[in-house]
Amino acid sequence: MNVKEVQSPYINQTDNDMNYSSIKSLGTPFIETVEDGICIHFIYFGDSETKSVHVLGSFPGWELQKGEMIKIAGSQVWVKSFKTDIPLASTYYFSVNDNHGDNWGERFQRLITDPLNSNKMVFSESPADIEQENTELSYVSANEPIHSMNIPSKNPTLVKQVFTSNLLKNQRNLWIYDPIDTVDTPKNIVIVFDGFQYTEAIPAANIIDLLYRKGKIPPTVMVGVDSPDRFNEFNGNDQFTNFITAELLPWIHNKFNTSHNPKDIALCGSSLGGLTAFYTALNHPNLFGNVLSQSGSLNRKKTNDDQYWSVHYIESEPRQLVRIYMNSGRLEMDELQKANSLTYQTLINNGYEVKYELFNGGHDLLWWRETFLKGLEYLFYEN
Repeated sequence: MNVKEVQSPYINQTDNDMNYSSIKSLGTPFIETVEDGICIHFIYFGDSETKSVHVLGSFPGWELQKGEMIKIAGSQVWVKSFKTDIPLASTYYFSVNDNHGDNWGERFQRLITDPLNSNKMVFSESPADIEQENTELSYVSANEPIHSMNIPSKNPTLVKQVFTSNLLKNQRNLWIYDPIDTVDTPKNIVIVFDGFQYTEAIPAANIIDLLYRKGKIPPTVMVGVDSPDRFNEFNGNDQFTNFITAELLPWIHNKFNTSHNPKDIALCGSSLGGLTAFYTALNHPNLFGNVLSQSGSLNRKKTNDDQYWSVHYIESEPRQLVRIYMNSGRLEMDELQKANSLTYQTLINNGYEVKYELFNGGHDLLWWRETFLKGLEYLFYEN
């Protein structure tokens, strides 16, 4: 994917030309199909207090200099344009009067959505906390439709439960969805890491319902697993893996009518959660027969300095009976893309059943929402 900055066609317009009411009715950013690609024109209307504006996100990226918008002379209008050679979709924010330096925590607290863009993801970071404000993300679709935005993000039958681990000596939230009553047939299981993300931002329960109604997957129990310290637990941590195998999975089997066959059990996660799904399944294929890794951070693993640990693990161990759906985005960091690509090729070379997809975006909830459906169907349909 080739993305580059181009001069905004609006840079020489006057304040009168940039009519706010007219642009508001059309919405922003403007998408323009040209002969050799697609142009994306970001526009922000400031006021006399606006000293700078940056557009940041999965696209056009998180570099301040790259996202710095240009003020039209004699106006309060700020513009920035890019051209891409293929369609893309991405979330993004505006950072106004950005003087936060290297303090990204402060910057993230002050990012705002695009006031003129009606395309937004709205979700709670903690769905059970009615006092917490919703998170909002603007997204742009440059000739790249996001079909999952038509799937609702709320499901009243999702249950939150606090789980205490004796092995790890800590507690965490579980997000549980068990929608379908079965008497004789044990249900499939999908365990998702960073479970809170798979409640509203990624409406996993609604996606499970949709796939089941269409006959694409069997009855499936979802258990979302949060972490009090994800950078430690979701990083090739054997103690955490022991918690999953020795405490959580037996608890699931005792509480629900679920299959014990590994081919009916999937581990799922995005980013570090994808790494954790890979690591846990490869080490315990007798328990977990499926991996759904979305932008998996396979270039990271704290237990050693080998950034391609998955490649070397697969090459050095006998082939495991694990089925894998994995993906990464064309706008993600080079190291992550390379690690995923090499892992996929190594899996193929060693006889694994695996599907790898590249999507037209970055490290982004928007795309993890879109590809969760594809991955779950691939793993459980006629499996």
